[in-house]
Amino acid sequence: MKKHTLLTVSGIAVMGCIAWLGARHAERVMLDKNIDTLRQTLGPDTSLTYASANPGLLGRSVVFTGLVYRQGAETITAEQAELSRPDTRNDDTPNINHLSFHNIQLTDPAGSLQVEQLSIDGLVLPTRGDDPAAPTPLPSIGHAHASKLHGFISSLQSDITAESVVVDDFGDNVSSRLLAKAVRLATDVAPPRRFTAASISIDGVDLAGLCRSLATGTPLTTRPGVRDVEILDVAIDGPAPLLRVGRILSHANLNDTSEQEVSSAQNVELWPEVPNLGWLPLLGYDRFRASVVLNDSHDLKTGVMHVEELSVDAPEMGRLHLHGDFLQQAAGSVLANAGPDMRVVSMTLNYLDRGLAPRALKAVATAHDISTQDLLTAMRTQGQGGAGHTPGPVDKIITFLSHPGDKPLNLTIHPAQPMPILGIVAALSTLGTAPQISQQIGLSVNTP
Repeated sequence: MKKHTLLTVSGIAVMGCIAWLGARHAERVMLDKNIDTLRQTLGPDTSLTYASANPGLLGRSVVFTGLVYRQGAETITAEQAELSRPDTRNDDTPNINHLSFHNIQLTDPAGSLQVEQLSIDGLVLPTRGDDPAAPTPLPSIGHAHASKLHGFISSLQSDITAESVVVDDFGDNVSSRLLAKAVRLATDVAPPRRFTAASISIDGVDLAGLCRSLATGTPLTTRPGVRDVEILDVAIDGPAPLLRVGRILSHANLNDTSEQEVSSAQNVELWPEVPNLGWLPLLGYDRFRASVVLNDSHDLKTGVMHVEELSVDAPEMGRLHLHGDFLQQAAGSVLANAGPDMRVVSMTLNYLDRGLAPRALKAVATAHDISTQDLLTAMRTQGQGGAGHTPGPVDKIITFLSHPGDKPLNLTIHPAQPMPILGIVAALSTLGTAPQISQQIGLSVNTP
């Protein structure tokens, strides 16, 4: 009986060994076939080498070590990589359902990227067209997750790192979603700058187009659709601190005829080293602190930008509210596009002082070696038109400056023809010596 049992067990073991060897042989045959299919998928202008290759679960994937992939000037290396068996979609476009990498590095003329762990789902490889001069199409990705990133962007001469990055729906002319944590961008090109953010969430932006723009230096074309952005704990530094923002929120909706945007920046801090803020120490401020809200709409056919509200609330300086209509051709925020070409159709400003006006008056008076009261008297005398003078905008502004904390100051500007915004600023700066300028820019002033 024992002998019969031993023979039975031995027979089962032998059959098992034969089955296992047969399965391994079948896996190896399938593996070689999958690698051949993969090489054909990648195209004739590529090379794929590796230290070892073994079948994954049920032979449906290939596990490589020491992987090296080259295509033109682009090289990808990975300590370990697992790729699912490639197939083709109905349009014969190569598709790989899942990839995972450990210690992967990408290099090409646009820069380099090192990632500790990377997984990709729904990778659709690009096919080259007949025109060799046409831009190389970008791959399409359904979902990707990367951790411990470190890259270099040649066009910006900058290093970039992130603790983790998640991307959904990446591809040419596709709205994508990105979530990045612990992001840092640094450049040593003069002047050196460092940008950091605790997290960056972007939904509805053409990330593939952005990548191409960074690589080629060409402008990014804004796509129609909804865009949402949230950035937390932003910091920009040079040799000294430049900017801090606690939270940035932006929601925009762009179509063929118009764009609407609502944005805010909370707990903004700007230091005197920022261009055009060197006056802060002269007024006794170590930095500018404020929160900003913007609500605007842009008619792309007429070029009219309607600002429903632009609010700047600086507790140590004052509160400024602005609304009005402006002319600009480019799509985008009034903050991003305000410049020499933007023209004022009409504009109303409401200013409530919280300490800025007395500091500014004192600084000007000190520069002229006179008292603040003497400065106000000189300004009032200079702005008067002689006997029978009717109080005008300059007089009302001086009255406000004499007691700035009592009431808000309202300014309405409505030039006969749309006027460049920098021209409006220049005109306002000359009111004290040329009061007639107020008529040219359609200025009216009141303090309720």
